[in-house]
Amino acid sequence: MNNSDSNLIKLGHSEAIAVTMIFLGSKAFLGYPRMMAQMGATAGWIIILLSSIFSIAFWLIISSLLERFPGKSILEINEVVLGKYLGFGLNIIALLYIIFSSSLLLRLFSEAVILTALPHVPISALNFLFLIPMFVAAYLGLEAISRSAYISLPFIMAGTFAVLVFLYPFWDITELYPVLGAGAWPLLKYGFLNTSAFGEVLILAILAPFFSFGPERLRYAGITSIVIVAVSLILITVVYLMVIPMPGATENLVPFYQLSRTIYLGRYYQRLESVFILFWTFTAFLRLAIGYITAALITREIFKIPYYRPLLPALAVIILSLALTPEDVMKTVELEKQLRLFYGWIITFFLPSSVGAAAYLLKKGDRRGKKA
Repeated sequence: MNNSDSNLIKLGHSEAIAVTMIFLGSKAFLGYPRMMAQMGATAGWIIILLSSIFSIAFWLIISSLLERFPGKSILEINEVVLGKYLGFGLNIIALLYIIFSSSLLLRLFSEAVILTALPHVPISALNFLFLIPMFVAAYLGLEAISRSAYISLPFIMAGTFAVLVFLYPFWDITELYPVLGAGAWPLLKYGFLNTSAFGEVLILAILAPFFSFGPERLRYAGITSIVIVAVSLILITVVYLMVIPMPGATENLVPFYQLSRTIYLGRYYQRLESVFILFWTFTAFLRLAIGYITAALITREIFKIPYYRPLLPALAVIILSLALTPEDVMKTVELEKQLRLFYGWIITFFLPSSVGAAAYLLKKGDRRGKKA
């Protein structure tokens, strides 16, 4: 990064993992379990397992590229390896993807609030309500966001797994049969396409100059994040399929909310979904703030601007405008499924891996320059 902020802000290993896990795992609170049920039927969890394996393989390639250029972000590496113009074009694609991704999530989280808690509030008002804390968090900076992610992550995970445990009386393992669900070929196909769900691990490569450790530990941060999030998503999907069997599992727009509504601990302990709403709303704020500030940092790097904060108002307008573009919630869900979850792997994994192959063939970078 060309800004002195990267010399002032140095985030630790734990903060990097926390940021990445929230960036990757927030989709569990939206329609991700439903999509797995649609693609794999009773074996939707196997798609997540295969996707995580493919994602780790891609990440190993990308982390090897980072080792050849220690201290540099993937944005800088693109320009070094591909040249000024091709590198610029690749960085613009990454910027557009993260802006589009953030706008879709802003719309989906707002729609989820309407479906679960505030059915009569206009979508534009909720989008703006989410945008305010996004702006405040991004203005405070990456360090504030990462510290918040580090502190809140244990509570988010504890609340999530508490929901799964409380649903134990409703578990029915026979609902996971047949084991291969939709069949071996669909599982393999969607397992590869669904690597996009873990593609956001690329944030580690984008923010590499902000970390206090080198590429070697960055590799393990990425692997750790993918593995923990994959296990969490598998558990959520398995419980979802056991509690809400096929074909009903394909019909819930907010599956985790439906799971939390199913909990019954006695006549005095009902309606626990109200507590769950607090957990996923805070997770949404963090996920959106991370994407927002990352978009600002990418824009600053691409156009060699000294500071990122003056960019925040313009980016906020763009993200809000894109969030309000889809006609309705079903159109938004379809856009996320087709463009973000199916084809996002091309931008997040394939293109950086291609840059890594080019760096190796052109003998650019120096593996001896890596630091632990």
